[in-house]
Amino acid sequence: MKRVLLPLSLLITALWALSQSAEILTFAAPFLDLRKALTILSGALALGWMSYSMLLALRPVWLEQWLGGLDKLFVEHKWAGIGSVLWVVTHWLIELSPRTLVAWGWVTLPPRAPRGSRPPLDWWIALARQLAEPAAWLMIALGIVALLRFVPYSWFRKLHKLFPIAFLMGAYHSVFIPGGISASALGAMMVLMAVFGSGVAVMSLASLIGRQRRVAGRVSHIEQHASGVIDLRVQPTGSWPGHRAGQFALLTLDRHEGPHPFTIASDWQPGSSLRFTIKPLGDYTCKLAGSVKPGDVAQIEGPFGGFDFGTAAEPQLWVAGGIGIAPFLARLDALAVQGGAKQRIVLFYSVRNEQEALFPVDLPELCARAGVELLLRVESRDGRFNPAEIALRLSAEASVWFCGPARWGDGLKRFLRRQNGLGAQAFHQEIFEFR
Repeated sequence: MKRVLLPLSLLITALWALSQSAEILTFAAPFLDLRKALTILSGALALGWMSYSMLLALRPVWLEQWLGGLDKLFVEHKWAGIGSVLWVVTHWLIELSPRTLVAWGWVTLPPRAPRGSRPPLDWWIALARQLAEPAAWLMIALGIVALLRFVPYSWFRKLHKLFPIAFLMGAYHSVFIPGGISASALGAMMVLMAVFGSGVAVMSLASLIGRQRRVAGRVSHIEQHASGVIDLRVQPTGSWPGHRAGQFALLTLDRHEGPHPFTIASDWQPGSSLRFTIKPLGDYTCKLAGSVKPGDVAQIEGPFGGFDFGTAAEPQLWVAGGIGIAPFLARLDALAVQGGAKQRIVLFYSVRNEQEALFPVDLPELCARAGVELLLRVESRDGRFNPAEIALRLSAEASVWFCGPARWGDGLKRFLRRQNGLGAQAFHQEIFEFR
């Protein structure tokens, strides 16, 4: 987030400072003048963070690649949205501060002119003021929902559609509320951010985002293995552009449920189906095996992600936990077709129990064909691989590719960077959870 939000915040603050007097900048101005200036700053920062969140919602390919994949982009989008909610709260509290501070006896305000002596507001300004409070309440409520992990994904997705509406309300309020900055550089920037974000909001409400990367498909096979993992294959009926091993797609099997991100567990060959290995964890995936059947229509959007195993010239350590084996299955497929790995690759595969170890049944044979050394660990019996064990196989020129529980991955990365001097760019981690 520091790569974009920190420079953006500094730019907004600098443009705000250019339009303020020395009294404001030194906090020597009267309370109401200072409060007006800080209201403008907090509102501009809220709009800036919301506009960046809208840019991320657009999912441009260049930004996805720069951030390291759509999984990283989704996380950035989440925290930019939550941060914008905090700025909205700050903006609102500053706006409400006079009556609170007067009630506490901290400030004394000059008497206001009688209501009848003040000129009436133009209707568009009155509307901008009226939209402020409901927009703030809506943003705060949606921010809270985004943090509540127990809210089902289907409900989260539907409620998430209200964010563009909240943005449109906030953008209108930001542009049309009188603040004395309309002719300044900050005012021009706020108008540009509001117009851009509003365009993305309209695209989101019309379900136009990602449309060019959507391909029709049909379920060709679905099977639930003894391990509990669902093996799903979808045959594209449209023009699938192909994917690199390790990437994922947004798969829609039920239009009411909407798209879900699943790793593609197969290498791409023209005309072949896409394989998805899905572990039943949530409400939707737990009922998937009983609700989906061969012949069902599907929609595939993608491919996405930067977890693509880089160059074939470097030795690699692969670390997978449970269903995190999925991207490695695709890479094993690709290496087997190519006649095996050209460099040393070791796969550390950790599963919770003997049942999980049943999937995939042909993993040892697939690793042998791909020229990859397999180390399997059943945690209930032998415990999980610890960082020191993995570090023993790490050479100076090797990279590490991790897909599994986030806490395990974070701990492994810290250990390898601290104890082995592993560079930040040499550790690649797939993010499981986007919410």
